[in-house]
Amino acid sequence: MLPSLHDDFLVSYEVNCETRQIKIRAKRDPRVPAVNEEQTSRAIIFNGVEGYQFENDNFVNIIFSLEAVSAQQILADYGPRIAESYRMAGTPDSWAADLASAPQVLAAKGVHGFVLSSSYGLSGWVLAKEALVEPA
Repeated sequence: MLPSLHDDFLVSYEVNCETRQIKIRAKRDPRVPAVNEEQTSRAIIFNGVEGYQFENDNFVNIIFSLEAVSAQQILADYGPRIAESYRMAGTPDSWAADLASAPQVLAAKGVHGFVLSSSYGLSGWVLAKEALVEPA
């Protein structure tokens, strides 16, 4: 289960192309008292990344939410952009060549969707096999 990142500040995100991993680091607003140390700073690690898109990074990003959704929901919401990205640059991967069969391909790989919503700044989506939470 993903933690609530509501009103957390996005510290960084790192994309490791070789290992197909994305790390998002977030920290609580220091003006809001934390219940314990683990809640002050944490990392969400996406493993087995099949595709992602982040946009509107303004370097002072405030997270609204990180929500787990189905891969099919990502395709429904972002399909036209994914298709255009594949047409222009071959990204995210060959499954994007046929969005009609993409849900089955991604399901066979055990891929889930994740949507990062923003109160201010960066937002986007990730298709990955898992999301783990660690203290940052």
